[in-house]
Amino acid sequence: MKLSLVLALALLGAVSAHQLDAGALEQEIPDEEGEEESGEPKTPCPKESETFRMVVPGTGGHNYSYVFVSRSQTFNSAQHLCSHCYHGRLASIHSHAVNQQLHRTVRARTNRRDVWLGGKASKGVFFKRTHWMDHSIWNYSNWAPGYPASFRTRCVSMCTANGQWRCLKCGNRLPFVCKY
Repeated sequence: MKLSLVLALALLGAVSAHQLDAGALEQEIPDEEGEEESGEPKTPCPKESETFRMVVPGTGGHNYSYVFVSRSQTFNSAQHLCSHCYHGRLASIHSHAVNQQLHRTVRARTNRRDVWLGGKASKGVFFKRTHWMDHSIWNYSNWAPGYPASFRTRCVSMCTANGQWRCLKCGNRLPFVCKY
């Protein structure tokens, strides 16, 4: 009896895993797992001197809190710090006004060319796929000409010179913006 139960459970697991692999376009790795697998050490929360907090008015009377972190991190490390230290995610942007406010802030606070936002983009043969890491809808974009252009998954950054978005390799180390 035990052997048949174990065999049945094993078969169910194999079918479920196969169905997930066949239907998934992209598999997200939880922040903690991604950090351990990438070999990057867990970093302490940024010091107050490395951050700038702001509140930006959103649509429908909602205000959103953001923190700009000047400490350069890979995309996955930045996402982990946003979650662990600020109980948020890398920033999603849903309007031109918010994009302008964040752009003014990051331009004044770093001399780096780009900062991480919370988006990922990929381009397939017939479509472009973009999504925010906080799972909010993708209802606004401010792409620089030619972006997103990669056939591989790339992470979304904001150019500090003009506020336009680009796709960069996720392993690049950049300052970042968290939304919480």
